[in-house]
Amino acid sequence: MGNPLRVSAPLLHRFSDTGAKVAALAAAQGAIYSFPVVFAVVCARNLGAAQYGVVAFYTALTTFLCMFVEFGFDSIGVREVHSSHWRDRPAQILWNVTLAKLMISLPTCVVVLPILLATRSPAETSMSYAMVVYMVAFALEPGWYLRSLELMWSAALVALVSRGVGIAVLVKTVTAPEDLTLAMWAYAFVAWASAIVGWLLLHKYRLLKRPRIDVPQLRSLFRSGTAIVLGNLSGASITSGGVVALGAIADPVLTGAANIALRIRSAGLALLVPLGQFGYVRLSALMADRAAAVRFGRSLFYQLMACSVVIALVISSHVGSIVPFAYGPSQAPVAAFMLTSLIALSLPVCMAGALFGVQCLTLFHKERVYVLIEMAAAAIFFGLLIAFRGAPAGFGWALLAADVSAAVAAGLVLRRLALSDAKA
Repeated sequence: MGNPLRVSAPLLHRFSDTGAKVAALAAAQGAIYSFPVVFAVVCARNLGAAQYGVVAFYTALTTFLCMFVEFGFDSIGVREVHSSHWRDRPAQILWNVTLAKLMISLPTCVVVLPILLATRSPAETSMSYAMVVYMVAFALEPGWYLRSLELMWSAALVALVSRGVGIAVLVKTVTAPEDLTLAMWAYAFVAWASAIVGWLLLHKYRLLKRPRIDVPQLRSLFRSGTAIVLGNLSGASITSGGVVALGAIADPVLTGAANIALRIRSAGLALLVPLGQFGYVRLSALMADRAAAVRFGRSLFYQLMACSVVIALVISSHVGSIVPFAYGPSQAPVAAFMLTSLIALSLPVCMAGALFGVQCLTLFHKERVYVLIEMAAAAIFFGLLIAFRGAPAGFGWALLAADVSAAVAAGLVLRRLALSDAKA
């Protein structure tokens, strides 16, 4: 008989390696998601509810536009790095994805900046410039490539250094209501710090290789990305776009309350994203064996749901202490309590939709189906947002309905694909 220790040792090593990489991703995502949360708390406390609503408008608009700049290239890049055609030369994927992002980012900045300068208050001019500076840095950020190579601790280092320094700059500079412009520049500083540290690490590890642009691959990236970005933009319109819409039709206090609620949900997502991101990398590597990929995906789903339900319940049950901490004991508006509790409960369906939609449907090359699902969810969201316009919690109900519809639709499509593969 074989020695069971010889069998268990490689298995234990594999679990240990997986656990270490998930822990590294957890550290990275904890840092990434901690900055928006700290940013929201510092700004809400020191700027006041109305001034924070202005900053929330710009950060939400930035997030929405960055979804367009990303264009789905990060997900496609991870998939292509593990494809048989590019596995031996992954650095070429990095150069092409970065160039593709810049090709979108720079024209977007040229179009958006004059519109903001013409339509917003002259006092906000510097904030508009800070926003476009952020978008250029976002296009250069190489964290997706580090994750695709499973260099999780390097990705964690980038996130920890850039966000740690960014929080220090934020706390030092944003101390009074008139510092709202400095808040936006601190926001842009973090993006540039992340991009610079990431490229320095790639250079240190000699992962850059010689720059080479492959025009056919660029065309392929844009073809696949066009479908994904429409879905991502539809998804972003449900969150950041919804805050932007509130900024246009509602008072700044309600806009800030919705943004605070989304930031708190983002903090909960930060605990789940490491497992989701690592799962996507592993799913990409397993797609050659669809049956194995489906088994792994099912296990990943159960783990994500169990964790997300616990986190949602914890946030919802502690809203009474979380919201006053964010605003300060005497400044928290009533709408913030209702929206935070409601949006926190949407966390499990949000994670299910992300796993079924942008991750799994992309791996099955069903980007167009993903687009249709997200567009339908966005239509539901804005329809309900208009219907609930007078209700303080209307934003939360509209968001929850959109998340549920997207998760159910993507899950049904994915189930049909898995069953057809099993029959084949």
